[in-house]
Amino acid sequence: MITLSTILFKKNIALDTTFIITALILFLAAFTQGFSGFGFALVSIPLLSLFVDIKYAIPLGALSGFTVNAYLAFQLRRHIKYFELKYLLTGSIIGIPIGAYILSEFDPHLLKLILGIIVLVFVVLTLCNLIKTININRRWGYLFGLLSGTFGGAFNTNGPPVLIYFYMQGWDKLKFKSMITGFFLIASILIVVSHAVTGLTTKIIFYDFLFFLPVILLGIFLGTKLFNNVSSELFKKIVLTALIVISFLLIFN
Repeated sequence: MITLSTILFKKNIALDTTFIITALILFLAAFTQGFSGFGFALVSIPLLSLFVDIKYAIPLGALSGFTVNAYLAFQLRRHIKYFELKYLLTGSIIGIPIGAYILSEFDPHLLKLILGIIVLVFVVLTLCNLIKTININRRWGYLFGLLSGTFGGAFNTNGPPVLIYFYMQGWDKLKFKSMITGFFLIASILIVVSHAVTGLTTKIIFYDFLFFLPVILLGIFLGTKLFNNVSSELFKKIVLTALIVISFLLIFN
């Protein structure tokens, strides 16, 4: 049986118990993204860090997240238009080093608070019908991508600006999920490669990832099944609800 090094754990708890909890967290995160196209890191990293060291949780989450994105990208390959993501990706690449600099110079808790407030204000304005879901010019992707890369580079939270951008496009649930999957697939590839090059992903972490792979795939499968059974209108409401949860996590965490 594959075992984890006990130095990875913050607390003195049974190894088997930790494996079970980790598997459940990865299943929940995979189910969430299998349904919505986003949310794997948001669900997995905070919960995993309660039971294992953050230097273990992040690369394990990155490998698992890449698997989810690759699975969904293959499933949705006919609907992903990668050329439509060029503005987002360009802005994101520019924003990542800016975020890294900001992290070294400013209080990250203040930055998270600001981002949380921005997301919450967007949701409130949308619910009050002051922001419409319109097909905004794709060149706005430069700005939203820049914000995504900046917040991602600062504290690994690149999702909210991209979610807002895609929501404002007014797409149906299939295109929304397809396009955000395409964006996160490319982002996850860059993250996994960087972890491998810097040595953050160790053999133990990779072997443990293989151990958890069946649970991750089951989560994706069930989440995708649920996605197929909801309407586009209900899906948009779920996205807004997820943004509210994200905003409160950013503000109060």
